[in-house]
Amino acid sequence: MDEPRITQVLRETDPGSGERVLVAVMNNPRDLTIARELGWYRIPVNRAPKRVGADYLAFYFTGAFPEGDRHRVVFYAPVRAYRLATRAELLPADSGHPRAQERYFKVEIGPLQRLEHPIPSRSLRRITFIPTTLQRLLDAQEIQDLWERGRHRDKRWSARY
Repeated sequence: MDEPRITQVLRETDPGSGERVLVAVMNNPRDLTIARELGWYRIPVNRAPKRVGADYLAFYFTGAFPEGDRHRVVFYAPVRAYRLATRAELLPADSGHPRAQERYFKVEIGPLQRLEHPIPSRSLRRITFIPTTLQRLLDAQEIQDLWERGRHRDKRWSARY
């Protein structure tokens, strides 16, 4: 992601429609603890989706989670702010990590909310990020329901991103 795009994301103060959701992969329980207790989630800048700005983050749990939660979207949270930091700044105990100096979006979030009906991935395909809407998130029966249908992009996502 180039510098102007990073700056655009970080300067964004308009909360948008209140309906943009970015579903992100959560690879380990430690990240869930950080989200729940410290109120943030990290997205590597060099792997961030084109449309990273959102009003909510939702989390798709990988196979690293317990049986009842793995391979499904279980929680979502409102986004409060985007900041830029290195991995070492975010996770000081991991300062020796090979990616310690790489930049990350630190997405500050509000309290996690459990979906009334967690959204399973029946096909178990590889998932990284899914831009969607709050309505799709709340109505989805399966992960496929989160993706846009057809050629017309949702105006809430395409207006500024």
